[in-house]
Amino acid sequence: MSHGRRNPQDWEFDDAAPWNSEEKTPDAEDAAGILGQDSAGAVTVRVTDSGTVTSVALADDWKQSVPPRELGTTVLAAMTAATLQAMAATVPAAEASPASPPPPTDTSPLSRQDVLRLLDAVSADLADFTRRISATSIQPVSIESAGGHVSGTARRGRVLELSVDPDWAGAARRSEIEAELTALLGSLVDRSVPADASGGPRSRAIDELQSLAADPQVLLRRVGLLR
Repeated sequence: MSHGRRNPQDWEFDDAAPWNSEEKTPDAEDAAGILGQDSAGAVTVRVTDSGTVTSVALADDWKQSVPPRELGTTVLAAMTAATLQAMAATVPAAEASPASPPPPTDTSPLSRQDVLRLLDAVSADLADFTRRISATSIQPVSIESAGGHVSGTARRGRVLELSVDPDWAGAARRSEIEAELTALLGSLVDRSVPADASGGPRSRAIDELQSLAADPQVLLRRVGLLR
């Protein structure tokens, strides 16, 4: 009787790590997102559902339709197209998502002083939120890429200007241009959006007031105007 391994292939088969068919390949991960192109199809920008830039791709023959001096405006056009598609895609997704169950209703009595304190707290929280947002939204954010060949300006996540060194764009490898554009646009959008702007003003007082306003009958009972 023969024992042990019978041929060299046994070593490779036994020692190999188990393959997970559900594991995403790099190509599958790169394919995720929403695409936008310029009118000539020379530039393709990929964004997430929230509008974050994940990649910028140039066609092999992009210089035939886009002069290097116009690359910045062309990339901006492709990014705008992708962002608009991302915004449109969020509308049906938001409508399709099921509503979360409401929290238990608070029926404890509210005095006049309780209501005034709540309104004062809400006013203060809203004023603080407005100050934080204004500090970011009024002033545009301008940054330059690490390589120094690309620069841009954005306000509240919207890229207003994008400039690319034409001499560098005309001579650099396509992969270098794509990498520098992707890094710059990603940083530009992130830095120009307040961290707490997307969810709107939130605080304990604001949540309590919204809960009260959602059910006028309960509100009237709590303040003693309805039995």
